[in-house]
Amino acid sequence: MYMDFKELKDSIKLLLTDKDIDRIVELSRTNKRVTSALTAFSYEKDSELSWRAIGAVGRIIGSMPHEEGRKQVRRLLWNATDESGTVPWGVPEILGEVICTNPEPFEDIVPILIGYSHSETEDNIFLPGVIYALGRIGQEHPRYISSFAEIIIRNSLGHKETQVCANACIAVKRLGLTDVNMDKLRKRTDIATVFYQDRLMSLPIGELVALLEADTNG
Repeated sequence: MYMDFKELKDSIKLLLTDKDIDRIVELSRTNKRVTSALTAFSYEKDSELSWRAIGAVGRIIGSMPHEEGRKQVRRLLWNATDESGTVPWGVPEILGEVICTNPEPFEDIVPILIGYSHSETEDNIFLPGVIYALGRIGQEHPRYISSFAEIIIRNSLGHKETQVCANACIAVKRLGLTDVNMDKLRKRTDIATVFYQDRLMSLPIGELVALLEADTNG
């Protein structure tokens, strides 16, 4: 049955709410606009639906035939450029989920992700997403995380931007870096909003550290 784009988004929203990612993946096989709809959902990171959309679209792209998957990745990389004229919210996180789903065909994207962590200006809109993506990749496929990527994560623990610091804390947990001294972080009271264990939560950095240390699931 044909659905216009609004109807498609409404259907996907219901499936995201129900956490029925398998059904979304199935729908994407017969409707190529599903990836565009999910990408549109990924812009609002203050919603659990947005984060589920990021995971879903990454899984879909990672499962595509090689050339189609590469085409979608090139489109994401283009969206991250100034020339595209778009706001690239979610691009690093989506790329991370693509690599988590199917790392071998996309292993060349990991250095590009790492490159996004560097900025000539103090304000790097990509850095929180890069740290999140590296943590996810390291959790699923640790061999794709270089020592340099690990250094970026470690250095980000002391970042003044709350979101960068919070995502680095989660990445440390996911990579199993047990030699990191978290004492200073336990004292931080600035509040971050993070997506962890399929749940969006806002809490002080110190409380996040305590939660991560108590979590045995990783």
